[in-house]
Amino acid sequence: MHLFNPQTLTHFWNNLSENALSSTIQITGVVLFYMLARFLTFRVIDGTIARIFLHDNRMGMPEGRVKRLQTLQGLIKSVLGYILGFVFGVFLLRAVGFDILPVVTTASVLGVAVALGSQKLFKDIISGFFLIVDNLFGVGDVVTIGTATGVVEEVGMRVTRLRDATGKEHLLANGDIGTVINLSRHPVEEFVEINVSPTADLEKAIRAMNEMGIALLKVEGHTLKSAPAVLGVPAFTKDLTTLRIAVVTDPMHLEVEKMRVREALRLALIASEIPLG
Repeated sequence: MHLFNPQTLTHFWNNLSENALSSTIQITGVVLFYMLARFLTFRVIDGTIARIFLHDNRMGMPEGRVKRLQTLQGLIKSVLGYILGFVFGVFLLRAVGFDILPVVTTASVLGVAVALGSQKLFKDIISGFFLIVDNLFGVGDVVTIGTATGVVEEVGMRVTRLRDATGKEHLLANGDIGTVINLSRHPVEEFVEINVSPTADLEKAIRAMNEMGIALLKVEGHTLKSAPAVLGVPAFTKDLTTLRIAVVTDPMHLEVEKMRVREALRLALIASEIPLG
């Protein structure tokens, strides 16, 4: 019997009309059961994760594990939500007297056709699962994937969402994610370079810059992991001498801290009467 056969639809309508009260009660029961099952399932997931948080917080949970659990929590709820929705649809059809055998048969045929044409979709879903299992990154991490760099806002069943520094949202199919650079596992180190006159007293300049770095570390509200310090002279010409300073901080505040260090360097050199290049 075909799902859209006129005789099937007529039988369904007549059956629904004759058993309106019974169907209404069954539909109400199915809806309430679905809502209760969804609520209890999500409550169990949230409660389980919360207990893990509580236990591990007492033991000193690493930040990476927190992000991993949060990511896994969202993915599990998403998968179970789809499964409960499908089961609800089947029981709802059955409650209104619809013969679900044609539905299941049609769904099976369509499932085969969709599976053949949706290999990319399944690849994305499976890849998303292994992204979490392998702990490549989690919600809140700053990562570089391809040409996109940003904060991971969501790892879904099919796509990963990144928010870059300009506020743009990048939607990346999980199956297309290859090389991942996770910038949040450890502090990042970059360099600030400043030019001084070739006639400047380098020892005095380096001393002033290192003292400036120590002073910056004492300022409240900074995100520096260590005091900026002069590494040496990477280049020089007859017109200027370049000094390189290391800046170590977290990736989210790197550019802000580099600008703050540059301004402090300029002021420190001016105060020490070091001619700039």
